Amino acid sequence: MDAPVALPPDLARRLANTTIAVSSFEVDVVEVVHARGRDGSFSRHERSAPLYEAYNHHFLTFLGTEEGLWRIYNHSADMDPIGGECVKPAHAHHVGGTNGHLAKKSGFSQFGGASGAEFRNNPHRVPAPYAFLLSGVTHFASVLHLIGTGGVRDHSLEHAPLLECPCTPQRHINLARGTIDGCLPRPPFRCSDQLRAQGNSGCALETYVGGYRCCEDGAFLVDTDKMPDVVRRPAATYHLKLTMTFREHLPERDIELHPTSCCDVTEPAAAAVDSFLGGNVEYDIPQCAEGTPQHECVHVATNVQPLDLSAHGDPDELVELVHAVGHLHYGGTSIELIDELSGQLVCRSVPTYGTGTAAGDEAGYLVGIQPCVWGPPPLKPPPRFKRSHPMRTIAYYNSSRAHTGVMSLWLMSAAVVDERGGAPTAVQ
Repeated sequence: MDAPVALPPDLARRLANTTIAVSSFEVDVVEVVHARGRDGSFSRHERSAPLYEAYNHHFLTFLGTEEGLWRIYNHSADMDPIGGECVKPAHAHHVGGTNGHLAKKSGFSQFGGASGAEFRNNPHRVPAPYAFLLSGVTHFASVLHLIGTGGVRDHSLEHAPLLECPCTPQRHINLARGTIDGCLPRPPFRCSDQLRAQGNSGCALETYVGGYRCCEDGAFLVDTDKMPDVVRRPAATYHLKLTMTFREHLPERDIELHPTSCCDVTEPAAAAVDSFLGGNVEYDIPQCAEGTPQHECVHVATNVQPLDLSAHGDPDELVELVHAVGHLHYGGTSIELIDELSGQLVCRSVPTYGTGTAAGDEAGYLVGIQPCVWGPPPLKPPPRFKRSHPMRTIAYYNSSRAHTGVMSLWLMSAAVVDERGGAPTAVQ
């Protein structure tokens, strides 16, 4: 996680003592190019970096007060479950992710979560009167996991192997100590009953061959003994660009959204009652048996979890879903969210794959995924559930080739239903 950075002074002064209602945010990874003109003047422009130069594995963005962001920065310094500083065995009992309770008490809000390569074609817009409420925003901080993919444009025949973070011979895996390069894997290996019963290779250090645990900051994803020149290549610098749309918060109008704790197909049952545990986040897709017809090469993972038990609220409290979108890696074909009690399909997210070379349409890459959005007419009304309501996730991957370190997650935003229980009305 990067240290907190101050917003531009004019914007910081505008937001420091007020609450804003954020209705959308967009993200880009850009390279800033400086050029000198013939008259000696300098110009600055931004270029969207294509995935074949800088692959966005995942990102998190935090906005809040300076104090709040330094608190989460210090909290995450040796505990960040996906990135950050090395977690030594002596600190094992401290490992854990951020959660809604910490965010609420620390003066910050989080955007992004598991969004990755699909970030340019993954709209995060919510309809009025719903919004994410931010108070006293003066600073921001980010976790940006980028993979240098070598600048190879055409992956239409074979997808770039670096995207799956292979464990190279330079990674020192110590089974006796349970470490990779002297550090404890983050999060600890803990998979769902289904994946453990299948002996999924991504669920144990003994069988681990690739994933973000071998993808720490500064790690090379090629065998540097065979390709020593990569170490001497000049570093490239990229920036995370966040664009938000917000309005002045009016309590009588705006309905606050919060992220739910559900869902991750890797999460074990114990995490349902202790959200601090979390799941394995990633797992592997084994290649289908030789001779299997192409249309039958499908890997299916499923899991059942309560909708939202991490917010430290009443399990019987009623919430309504406003925005839901899946997160998949390359090879993913769809992810479904199903009401476990009724069997009704709540949402289905289908990814899109690129066909060209422009940023946002890179051939051989998963470049987008569409959300389900509910709200006032003409949208469908938000589905309502108790926080404890069981939801089933089903994730489908093409298994014609093996994949390591894939993810199958839901990123969802919900609002607490007020005491009247009435549906909110749109702002005119």
